[in-house]
Amino acid sequence: MSKRLLIILLLLLGGTVVGHYMLQGSGYVLVSFQHWVLETSLWVFVIILSALVLAIYAVINMLVAVLGSPAFLSSWREKRGIKNAIGKTVRGLIYLAEGNFKQSEKLLMAGAHGNGKIINYLAAARAAQMAGNFERSDELMAEAVKSTKGAELAVGLQQAQLQLEREQFEQCLATCLRLQKQFPKHQYVNKMLLKAHMALEDWQAVITLLPSLNKHKLLPNKKFQKLEVEAYGKLIEHMIRSRNTASKDPQALLEVWNNIPTRTIKQMDFLPLAHAFIEHLIHLGAQQEAEAQLRYLLQHHFSDELMSLYGWVKGKDVKRQLLFAEDQLKHRPNDAVILLSLGRIALMNERFDTAQTYFEASLAQENSAEVRSELSRLYLAQDENEKAIAMLRQGLGLDLPDLPLPKAEL
Repeated sequence: MSKRLLIILLLLLGGTVVGHYMLQGSGYVLVSFQHWVLETSLWVFVIILSALVLAIYAVINMLVAVLGSPAFLSSWREKRGIKNAIGKTVRGLIYLAEGNFKQSEKLLMAGAHGNGKIINYLAAARAAQMAGNFERSDELMAEAVKSTKGAELAVGLQQAQLQLEREQFEQCLATCLRLQKQFPKHQYVNKMLLKAHMALEDWQAVITLLPSLNKHKLLPNKKFQKLEVEAYGKLIEHMIRSRNTASKDPQALLEVWNNIPTRTIKQMDFLPLAHAFIEHLIHLGAQQEAEAQLRYLLQHHFSDELMSLYGWVKGKDVKRQLLFAEDQLKHRPNDAVILLSLGRIALMNERFDTAQTYFEASLAQENSAEVRSELSRLYLAQDENEKAIAMLRQGLGLDLPDLPLPKAEL
């Protein structure tokens, strides 16, 4: 006989017995509690009580089955651990922002659990760095790499930034070059590499990197232009001040100069560098090269300083030089500096009367000691001594008090 059939027979037997007694009498049950009164028959009360006991038994069995399973307990512990880790991480980041670096590192490491623990390692490394513990910071960066697969780039960039802040420029450069080799297409590596080269004042390397960064829009246009002017400026300045052979070789200097883009030359910030470069060429005796560069520069930027230098250099073709200066005067009539330079260039062409006319016109526009000196020299060369002396007296008399002077003996 099967177990199920036996249970059915027992239930039928029990039902028969209960039914017999129910026919004998329904009984009476009264339950009173404070103002509540429950009246019912005995058998209805027994049925309700039995159903209630069975329901409580079922609920208890279900709770025991769920709460007692290893999977549930493991999941509960994991969720509780994640919640605690998040709380410690948040407090650690708050302490980091507040400058409490030691406590920040402690909490961040305590919260380093789960898949996101690399964040804790990186933040803890920052906290250790800010506390001045560079060795501990490096240890945490190494742990960060081990903690998460595929995080080499993120950790490497953070490491380079930390090294840059420590002024460990050579180490920073080495880190950036390693990352560039591993991730050649990642442009943010190049941006960090740019910072390393600038810190090391390797301006040629900076110039090489800038076009790529500009192409990928990693630098705002204004910042790119500013950096380009600065890089070329520093490079030329270094070459000018250097004591090596290249600084004394006009052709070597011009080779670098000619690689400067026109967009950079057009920047107003570039003018002081241009002036210093031309003066250096003049100092080296490269007047023809200086004249050619001045003519090019003046087409993009007119300045009194550059125009004044143009009157000091003697180009390969002085007639062409004079025509260029005269063309500048057409655009800026009665400009005292242009007139002075024209007078000097006219002297280069041995057009002495023209030179005198330009000098006198310049003096009429601006009472300049430099122009008076040029006129005095020209008058003396033409045996016009009285004019020369009068010009010198005029110069010496400017802004001087009226004082007695000895009389010349006859």
